[in-house]
Amino acid sequence: MAASSATGKSTVSKKVTILGVCVVVAIALYTGGWYFAAEKIKEKTLALIAGGPDAPVTATCRDAEMRGYPFRLGLFCSGVNVDDHRNGVSASFGALRSAAQVYDPQHIVWELDQPATIHSSAGLSLSSEWSNLQSSVQLDGGKLLRSALVVDDAKTGVTHPLLPDGLKLNAKHGEMHLRRNGMDLDAALSFDALAAVLGNGRTLPPLDLRADVTVVDGAALLQGGGDLAGHQAELRKLSADLGQGRTFNLSGPLAVDEEGYVTGRLKVEVAGIEQWRAALKAAAPEADKTVDTAINMLSALVSGGDTVSVDLVLQNGKVLAGGFIPIAKMPPLFPPKQ
Repeated sequence: MAASSATGKSTVSKKVTILGVCVVVAIALYTGGWYFAAEKIKEKTLALIAGGPDAPVTATCRDAEMRGYPFRLGLFCSGVNVDDHRNGVSASFGALRSAAQVYDPQHIVWELDQPATIHSSAGLSLSSEWSNLQSSVQLDGGKLLRSALVVDDAKTGVTHPLLPDGLKLNAKHGEMHLRRNGMDLDAALSFDALAAVLGNGRTLPPLDLRADVTVVDGAALLQGGGDLAGHQAELRKLSADLGQGRTFNLSGPLAVDEEGYVTGRLKVEVAGIEQWRAALKAAAPEADKTVDTAINMLSALVSGGDTVSVDLVLQNGKVLAGGFIPIAKMPPLFPPKQ
């Protein structure tokens, strides 16, 4: 019995040893595979975003490294720079942290640190800060399928030749959603408690902003390919809600011509027109005559009441109320192509 017991213990001990060796070998192989895959992913990602000499959009990831072992793969950068050579736009951002589960590498989550600065050759400059900015990206065969972005406590300064005194935009919460829909691109945008601070220091009442649009044949834009020129879109909704029944809604077809001008015919609906008049005049008393002229003109185009509905025509940089009354000018979205 004693010899049999000793033999049994020896057999169990050998099995445990073999199992332990197998576990160590498996961990070593997995570890080597993780670092090999991480290095390849980093090389491929950096080469992809760097593009080539003719790439329309290029980006750089400063101090790039892969992290997340053992169950995640993530690219970390101390800073990010992006250049859109076609449209003359450059941007810089703070640190980037990303992660994807090893078993689902095409679902990527990432977060970005402030600040951000964006400059356009058309004269538009943006500088932004936030308390939190996170995003989720779903790929399909390496192509972007959908993306969601959330930002909290965003503060953005805007300068443009049309805004000599500048403009500041603050939002408590914002979201942006992009989705490939066949060959089209669906986009939705929302901001809660969006407030504008004018150059003179006055603050417009905060409002909730919502936008929902489909860009026809715009799926390539998700990959950084093509540009807005020649694209048509259906603006299903662009709404602003100031509260207390004060709402503003835009909808209709749009297009961008080769010179960067937006064209289209939009339906405008404004509810609480007199309350809008009071809010705008309180925020900008020096423009009270301009506000009165605009509100009176809108009211004159309809039968009266506190709700106004009118068509706006956008053509060659002009905004025409009712299709024939010029009320504003719009600059091109991008500089003319050389």
